[in-house]
Amino acid sequence: MAFNSRPTSLDVSPARVQSTFALDLLTQVATTLGVADFSEVMARIFGKDIPEKVYRALQARLIARKVENPVILVEDGMHLADYDNAERVIRIHSSVIDNAQGTLRAIEFMDILLHEFGHHIDNVLRQDFANELGQSWTPLPPDTAGEEGARFSFWMVTLGRFDSDHVLIATCQQTLEEPPQAIIAHWEQAYEIIVQRYDSNSQSTVQSHDHPNLEAFEAGDGDSHHMTHFEIETILREASFSEEERQSVYFGNWLRDYSQVLDPKIVRATSMPKGFPDVLSRDALTRIVDVMSIKQFAELRKSDPKAFTVTPHKLGVYRPSEHIDNPRNTDARPLDPQLRDPDFEPVVAPGDPLLDIDYDTSMKRYIMRSVDFMERELQATLNEKHNPTGLRAFGSALHVLEDFFAHSNFVELALIKNGYRDVLPWTSPAECKAGLPLVTGMFSASDALASITGPLGEILFSINDVTYQPAKPGDRSEREQILLILLEEHPDPAYLKTFQAYLVARDAWTHLPFSEYLQRCAAYLNGPSALTGNVLSVVMKDVLKLFGASIADWQTSNGLDPHKNGSTDPTHSQLSKDHAEHPLHLLAASLASEAVKEVGRAMVDYWNDEPDADPIGVARSFFAHPENTGWQDWMVRAWAKANPEAVRRSSSLIELEDIHNQIARIGSDALQQMGKDSLAYLSFMHGELSDKNSPLWHALLLSPSGTLLYAALHELGFFR
Repeated sequence: MAFNSRPTSLDVSPARVQSTFALDLLTQVATTLGVADFSEVMARIFGKDIPEKVYRALQARLIARKVENPVILVEDGMHLADYDNAERVIRIHSSVIDNAQGTLRAIEFMDILLHEFGHHIDNVLRQDFANELGQSWTPLPPDTAGEEGARFSFWMVTLGRFDSDHVLIATCQQTLEEPPQAIIAHWEQAYEIIVQRYDSNSQSTVQSHDHPNLEAFEAGDGDSHHMTHFEIETILREASFSEEERQSVYFGNWLRDYSQVLDPKIVRATSMPKGFPDVLSRDALTRIVDVMSIKQFAELRKSDPKAFTVTPHKLGVYRPSEHIDNPRNTDARPLDPQLRDPDFEPVVAPGDPLLDIDYDTSMKRYIMRSVDFMERELQATLNEKHNPTGLRAFGSALHVLEDFFAHSNFVELALIKNGYRDVLPWTSPAECKAGLPLVTGMFSASDALASITGPLGEILFSINDVTYQPAKPGDRSEREQILLILLEEHPDPAYLKTFQAYLVARDAWTHLPFSEYLQRCAAYLNGPSALTGNVLSVVMKDVLKLFGASIADWQTSNGLDPHKNGSTDPTHSQLSKDHAEHPLHLLAASLASEAVKEVGRAMVDYWNDEPDADPIGVARSFFAHPENTGWQDWMVRAWAKANPEAVRRSSSLIELEDIHNQIARIGSDALQQMGKDSLAYLSFMHGELSDKNSPLWHALLLSPSGTLLYAALHELGFFR
């Protein structure tokens, strides 16, 4: 978590920290692993550009206790922590030290310490091993690509071993007069938290460098360059929401996002025959979303399974009014969505009054339909208060509020209002007081499917859990649960029966040792029930076909230029600022955060029986054209002054189209990776598991998706 500014001179705390934990843990790993394995792990962390002989030399120095520990200082700078490459010093903010004796704070301290020590080792490798490189070797780049600190923390907790669950991380002395206090972390909990954080951010290559010699630690689930609904709602902490309340609120917000998957073009009516993969039943899609929610909301589901299980009632279906989407349907022969399911909203054809622009508000009329939905959700929160139902409704309401800034041209119009008149408004002028109306984009099924390609692909095609072994008969992995749902939707029931037969047979092997269990699975799939592999191939091929068609459609759905054709109906992809690549992404997120904070404070005041508290009124006040409200102006001016390049890019149609194409390529890249992962998975399940010298094993060792698998099998001695 970055603080707002870096002081001109650091505030030095009297606290002192002593720790060799990170160095001792790396030394343990160096002592435990063989030379080849140690070099492989180090290359995964610090890069293949460093020769293997350097990693061998590092291992030898670690074992000989000839690697120095960096100095640790407690200084209040811009970040929670950073490492200075020039001074070889780790600086930790005093807020990290305060209350570090608590379980979660101790784990956060441990993660920070490992993270910054990883930067230190990267610095040592690139600066201190010139003799091992030799004169013919090209000088090494000064820094590893990506975030080596996060990778180092992940690998150390994955490979480290301790006899006790409680591990001494450091000692801290707040003043010279006080005795040192131990900072102790629970090892298994630390492993789970750090691995989960790594999984959440493993695709990010962003490094936090605001100084050429400083490498910073960024805390939290998100990324300082990419804000999602989850990161935006962290602002509720400032409105006195507890962590559990905030998670419950986010559950409601998350459900609104994933209700978009249930688009009328994808949902199969109960009267229709099965048609996988083109259409799926509402029940099947809801159950798939429920499986996807399990890991995201694991703690909530443990505390109250009924309240946090995804049901058709909680999830709903895609309704444009719940997302402030332009409901205009441009199909020549639109299907009647209510024939698929009565919960869908009726078709809005061109010429419908909802698509008109209100002269006084200068906004599309359908926007107020979304505001009315938000108000109903807020009213449910007022009625239910702190229980899961009320908090879920609050998250649903906040989703609409947050999307107002990400999916409309509010930000563009606010910049234009404040003097940046070259910024493209993504609408033509219209008859209204403001001249340029506030509009949102037209959403399609392709937008929804493209958005879930990543998360669903990670479940279906990742090789991370290919070695899943049920703890007891009947246990099923996320992938298996979704495959069963999809096979139920397949017109040929034989596929489902075949896969079920395999799972029943596998249940009988749960008592076997891990390696024997894997060999039995591979033998089964290669032997009498080879058809099971064909079943999985069919399902994965069909899902890839579905995603491929949606992404191809999404890439071509940018629409015509509304600046030239007189239209006030841009597409969702033209307006959306959801992606970090968009130059206005962070400005939209900061305005959304401010709005969420104010509504959150009003809601807490209402819960505390403050007489003037009006969360509904506060929320509705944000839905206004920038010309009719001024709360945002100072934030917009400050941001624009600090980000002139982003403003320039927002004024260039060519650059914005390039960004659209770049985002579209992300979908293609995800699809391509899904295809590779599906082949790896099927090859793995077809018996190459038994050959540790096979090309598949080599690919696993080198691919990012193989990290957990490599570590798990290494622990079991599979590579020795």
